[in-house]
Amino acid sequence: MSHVSTSAAEPQPSFSSESDVVDHRRIGERLRPPASQAVIDKSVAAGIAAGLSQELAETLTSAAADQQQLRRALRSPKTQRFGSEEFEYIEFDVVTWRVLPSPDNIRFEDEHARGTIGMPRFGAVEGEALLTFEMDSADKLIDAMAPRITDMVENNPHVGSILDRGIETPGWLSAVRVTTDLGPVTRLESTDGFGRTVASHKGLGITFKDVAWNLRPGSRRATNLLRDLVEWAGSDMVTDEQARRVRCSIMPNARVIIGFSAPRGFDRARRRFVAHLHMAPPMNFSTATTLNAKANAAVDNLYERGLLPVPSGMTAEAVRDILDGSDREHDLLPDQVAVLACGALNPHPNKRQARAVNEAIVDLTGAKPKLEERTQLAAEVALRGFPADKRLTALRSSLDRAWRWSVLRGVELTCSTPLDLLSKALRELVQAGEAAGPAIAELAALASYHLVGGRTQLLTRSEFGGRGSNTEPQQIMRQLAKTDVGLRQLCQIVLDGRAGRDPQELAKGAMPQDMRIADADILTPERLRELADLFEGEGITHVSPEDRFALALKEFQVRLDDLLDAAQRVSDVTGQDGVALVDMLGYDNSNVRNTLVEITDLVSEWRGARRRADRMRADLDESGDAR
Repeated sequence: MSHVSTSAAEPQPSFSSESDVVDHRRIGERLRPPASQAVIDKSVAAGIAAGLSQELAETLTSAAADQQQLRRALRSPKTQRFGSEEFEYIEFDVVTWRVLPSPDNIRFEDEHARGTIGMPRFGAVEGEALLTFEMDSADKLIDAMAPRITDMVENNPHVGSILDRGIETPGWLSAVRVTTDLGPVTRLESTDGFGRTVASHKGLGITFKDVAWNLRPGSRRATNLLRDLVEWAGSDMVTDEQARRVRCSIMPNARVIIGFSAPRGFDRARRRFVAHLHMAPPMNFSTATTLNAKANAAVDNLYERGLLPVPSGMTAEAVRDILDGSDREHDLLPDQVAVLACGALNPHPNKRQARAVNEAIVDLTGAKPKLEERTQLAAEVALRGFPADKRLTALRSSLDRAWRWSVLRGVELTCSTPLDLLSKALRELVQAGEAAGPAIAELAALASYHLVGGRTQLLTRSEFGGRGSNTEPQQIMRQLAKTDVGLRQLCQIVLDGRAGRDPQELAKGAMPQDMRIADADILTPERLRELADLFEGEGITHVSPEDRFALALKEFQVRLDDLLDAAQRVSDVTGQDGVALVDMLGYDNSNVRNTLVEITDLVSEWRGARRRADRMRADLDESGDAR
């Protein structure tokens, strides 16, 4: 796990300019002795009267350091809006042994996206500000949280400050129901106070297990802990350890969310809310964590606006869960997920999709993203199968630059086979020249994933920057995709990548094969650049009969359009009186008449052949002999 950077840790404004130790009695005066059952019942009733469920009311009551303060807060809740979400909260002093270090913390976004954390995401109770979290084993949960808590204690520079001064900046907290083999327990979780919570637990000398299960509300151990703290809080005859435990026993004026209004469930609303708090202004979390938080917010916004690209046979919910990392058991191949990410998060700048992505990022950071930020998000999502190490930076950078090619903006995933895509791409190339169509874009996007993420990274940034015609990934992709030889090479790269082979160089004129090709050379980054340079200006080098047929039909259509144009120009010639001369003089040419009859007869025959082919295809489909 990566270290927590200084700016990512929650800063602790000091009571004074000096880093002196705070008198524990100053904090301890907020503690109250254990409340009677009658007082507890009164607080629970106040929570229910405020519109809370029994479960949430009991959770707040058990977490309050002062029951009277809690009841006052419940009578005057506050609201705060972040973008499209509004949160209702109350402020009161919370005892820190009721706050669970969150198992769905923003620092884990990168690990969640890559599926390496071993813990699920939060769910939520519908219509309530109550999170849910389920694991089949409490021991597994404890083991999964241990290294993250240890990392925070060892690398958060503010831990020492909290031990000496207590929590000086209140955090946001939410209620979570944790369900394991030990049954359900409901606690507050460190929504925006993971570091502060972990530090205070270290000062108290308690563990994650203690908070979740050992210090249950009403238990003898929890009651004895509070009694000891109250006794030490009012005494000046305490040990350093006892004073530290008192200082770490309270999060003063904690903001506890009790309600919300949002176009999404509380779990997703809370996730966006936490990202907003930590990224406006931007905080120095790891690049992967920051990009994943932004990408997930963008995917949510696209989904809610009905703007996610949805391939045939899929649903918008399935696409959302794949792109935000929630679903890792889907049937898409990694290169297909890459195309899906590119199409969703890298749309054309003037499209509604681009505005939706920008809005999500602005909502988190307060700053309008640059054009290339969308390709960065798409590249990060596409490369979630790779570990977040130094290599990832190079992979992401190259894929990001490859996808800045305008043809790939908004690319659509059809899930066609590479060879079918190649056939369509070659036809597009013949008919439209360098105006790349959707099949060319999809084939190029698939290949770009393997060119970057294969055994050897073939698509790399140039050490010379953007100079020249083929120095950058986007220019290499563009040059490969504008010739039939280059498209066949891209198809071979996809076939090899999916089979786990090193990409093979195709001989000129050869067709791609899903197998090891005898005597074929393995591509290198240098050779890929050479090929892109060789293909510059080459165009079509080999045209199949189908391609020639498509080209002939296109030329015939152009000639028909020209003929119609010429005929209309004849009609446009008028005399001095403004009357069309053809209406006065007429036109009779047997050669023209005979030629038009021949053309009409030919076109009629073509149409008849097309109708016969359609009927034969329909008959085959109905009989089940072919599909």
